[in-house]
Amino acid sequence: MPRAYNFKKREYPFSNKEMSWLSFNARVLQEAEDRNNPLGERIKFMGIYSSNLDEFFRVRVAMTRRICQLGAEGAKMLREDPAKAMADLQAEVLHQRARFNRILNDLYKEMAEVGIHLLDYSQLNEGQIEYVRNYFETEVRHKIFPIMVEKRYKLPELKDKTLYLGVEMRKMVRGEEKTKYSIVEIPTNALPRFITLPGNGSRKDIILIDEIVRGGLPSIFRDSHYHSFNAWNFKIVRDAELDIDDDDIYMSYMNKVNQGVQKRHMGEPIWFLYDSEMSQDLLDIFLKKMKFKKLETVTAGGRYHYFSDFIKFPKQVGLPCCENHIPIQHRHFPKGVKIFPAIKAKDTILYFPYHSFDTVIDLLREASIDPHVESIKVTLYRVAKFSSVVNALINARKNRKEVLVILELQARFDEENNIYWANALKENDVKVIFGVEGLKVHSKLLLINRREKGKIVRYGGIGTGNLNEDTSKHYTDCFLMTAHKEILEEVDSLFDFFENNYRHRRSKHLIISPYGLRSKICDLIDREIDFARKGEKAGIRIKLNNLSDEGIIQKLYEASQAGVKIRMIIRGRFSLVPGVEGFSENIQAISILDQYLEHARYFIFRNGGDHDCYITSADWLGRNIDRRVEVTCPVYRKSLKNELKSIFDIQWSDNRKARILDKDMKNEYVQTAEGEPEIRSQEEVYRYLIQRTARS
Repeated sequence: MPRAYNFKKREYPFSNKEMSWLSFNARVLQEAEDRNNPLGERIKFMGIYSSNLDEFFRVRVAMTRRICQLGAEGAKMLREDPAKAMADLQAEVLHQRARFNRILNDLYKEMAEVGIHLLDYSQLNEGQIEYVRNYFETEVRHKIFPIMVEKRYKLPELKDKTLYLGVEMRKMVRGEEKTKYSIVEIPTNALPRFITLPGNGSRKDIILIDEIVRGGLPSIFRDSHYHSFNAWNFKIVRDAELDIDDDDIYMSYMNKVNQGVQKRHMGEPIWFLYDSEMSQDLLDIFLKKMKFKKLETVTAGGRYHYFSDFIKFPKQVGLPCCENHIPIQHRHFPKGVKIFPAIKAKDTILYFPYHSFDTVIDLLREASIDPHVESIKVTLYRVAKFSSVVNALINARKNRKEVLVILELQARFDEENNIYWANALKENDVKVIFGVEGLKVHSKLLLINRREKGKIVRYGGIGTGNLNEDTSKHYTDCFLMTAHKEILEEVDSLFDFFENNYRHRRSKHLIISPYGLRSKICDLIDREIDFARKGEKAGIRIKLNNLSDEGIIQKLYEASQAGVKIRMIIRGRFSLVPGVEGFSENIQAISILDQYLEHARYFIFRNGGDHDCYITSADWLGRNIDRRVEVTCPVYRKSLKNELKSIFDIQWSDNRKARILDKDMKNEYVQTAEGEPEIRSQEEVYRYLIQRTARS
């Protein structure tokens, strides 16, 4: 791993953001390597790793490349030589790629031990060859349209998120062997990637569609007199930053985003991944014609690409995976309870996926038919493929409720799905607002106005994750359900900000980015510094997905130097460097990677023993603090504060899935002390919440 920071360039240690992200993805590989995980789970982690890496190139590497192209100004922004920055990323990707291939070979062997074999064409028996040929002729052949490659002509634009074969074909012309090249798109958008072959008893043989296309090449080119074929997988990953043309004032915002999404597929090539066995002549043709430059990356890979498809592979072949926990019905919302009185009785935090997301759907359903409910307002960032949330909102409108949806169209890689749901909402007369100009709306808010005894009473929810029933099964998130009058008045003011004039009103309870989060975080840290300097106990617990804002990091270093004890649980990017003498001796950090994606964001300041707790939609990144609309909400109820503290402490004690975050980015596991029980925090948090329910 290249050195993560350079003291000569800064007065404080700071890990390169992109290298820290690659370190996070290395933790995903660790899960694929961990033999304590079920085999199917490990294969899924290989798929997740691959999907993550593609997104890393589409976004992070693409952004680094854009900065590099700024020349001296870019070098100033990066604080290092641009060529070195790209070379360091490429070196680490190559290192991880070699590790990926080693793990993959081990997984293939373990699959074979349980009777599951992923075969290439040369390994098929006669019956399987006949089956594959028939499958090709009936299902595949009519979907194949080769592109001939000529050295004197340009290549057509090759698409992102598409798998190709580079084909070498040979034939005799007047006694001399001639070589031609072709590109074949593998039709994974129309056909399954994995096909089960007729096998032997308990043995299960699987072949990829890639291999079936390889075997069918003679049929595709049967009139061209080629006598031999070689074929190698390759893929192109393109810059996925969404450029919106702001000059066309006559085009609706939704149309602009839609056009930007279409252009994304033809962004600048960022990464070329190819089979290392590809002929040098064909590789040279590709690189020359696609004009790969030194700031793009070219990587030799294995026989197959797009391992993101392997996320679904275990289910297809019946490999064992971790079972999801049975969601807990929160003790405040037992089945059959009237939900509005339950919310009014006391604030509640639902902790997904341990608690059932059905409670949120039940609330929306009840609100949609309640004659006393006058309006429902909600922010949506990423919407489920089949969204009960959106359908409940449409139903509410059909029942004559006023419904307002703030829908962020620029939720990266979810734009098309969000556009689909935006159209569905608008077709049903729901008022839809597409965010705020210049700011992404990333806050997670729900507000219901209900008339009771002639007055409006508000009910609502504030969360750390999206109102999305799909992700709620796989992401850990907090969702505060409350009838707190003053908090919900401020939520209502924020919806007014979206709907009317974009004028921000000062708030007493909510901390709203981009207007006050940075200063509030610094004030809270300063208060802990004051406690420490007085010789009193001072401490901060922080749980986030990412932390790389330099201003906040400097302030945390200041707190450490004053003696404030800081514990952090950070899933992904992490640019602070713990344990550096003179800067961060009092800072410890871990990362937890397990069955569920750790997505809950909250922080707790000791405050002399009173403990200030906040849940938030914002990571501590410059974009979330300064360029997005985010909401950070205080948790006032003492029992909920204790609940968050307990969950944090359970996770801090994890010695099964927690890795130490340090300056070397080694991702070493937290070690179990002699005589200490093993603690897998996601299991323990589930048990803790069950016990909380049982005590009610």
